[in-house]
Amino acid sequence: MNAGITTYNSEDFRKEYFNASPELEKLFEKSVEDFFCLRIEDVIERVYKPILPSREESHTLIFVTYGSYKTKIGFKEYTVLPNHIVIYQAGAVFSTEQISKEVKGYTCHFHPDILIGKFGNRSLISDFEFLNVGTHPIVRVKQASMLAIQNVFERLCVEFKSDQRPNPIIVHSYLYSLLAEVKILFGKDNLPGQSASSQITSQFKKLAHENVKKNLKVSDFAELMNISPNHLNKSIKLVTSKTASEIYDEIKLIEIKFLLYQSKLSISEISYAMGYLDPSYFARFFKNHTSMSPSDFRELIEKS
Repeated sequence: MNAGITTYNSEDFRKEYFNASPELEKLFEKSVEDFFCLRIEDVIERVYKPILPSREESHTLIFVTYGSYKTKIGFKEYTVLPNHIVIYQAGAVFSTEQISKEVKGYTCHFHPDILIGKFGNRSLISDFEFLNVGTHPIVRVKQASMLAIQNVFERLCVEFKSDQRPNPIIVHSYLYSLLAEVKILFGKDNLPGQSASSQITSQFKKLAHENVKKNLKVSDFAELMNISPNHLNKSIKLVTSKTASEIYDEIKLIEIKFLLYQSKLSISEISYAMGYLDPSYFARFFKNHTSMSPSDFRELIEKS
């Protein structure tokens, strides 16, 4: 499944599958943190070849209001019908042979880091289960939610297409509104039954969020869940293509970025708060996963 599958950032994906356009490039030049929101009809003619099995570092939500198309996410093929939202989770393998030019709606693309933001909420991020690889990626938009969701997509489109650089606070606020609306749609009655591996993965992620500052080992989580470390890793790998340690590291990074973004704690204080007694080891951990030091990340935030 993994052989030959490329993981793209937004720019590289656009270069690979979209015809170049001065108008489109001008829009993306002023974008913020790998974000865009556009009407499908504004971009569909730019896609000049089938999208081969790929991964992206960002999430994409597509809301179809007219027409339909087929897409493959993970091992399953889905038909996206009118009044449905499909979620291409960051890290999920997906492909699409063709989208009819008659399809209308919206596409919203954003990097997970946007959700951290100045007013980000840790508990809400962990509650957006549908953004996790391996969860059911399609939900029907009920009539009662239609206008609210369409208005949020429209507002994000307006912000992206404005003459100025998109305002991060506005983008962040409306994204949270959109995801909160989608979370409501993913009520218990709307979710297909989860496989045993998916249930284990969800339980692990919940525990990982709850114990993010304790620096636990995979064996500690396995003990809490009354399963073997090997079974835990196999289940998570089957659902996410990642190990339990990789998932835990990602959750820790989100917490660290929150502290760097929203608190006035020093780097050393954040290190201790996250369970690292050696600040230099903490800094290496952060740099190995983000290619920048904690202080560089904080400086980048302050400039944005």
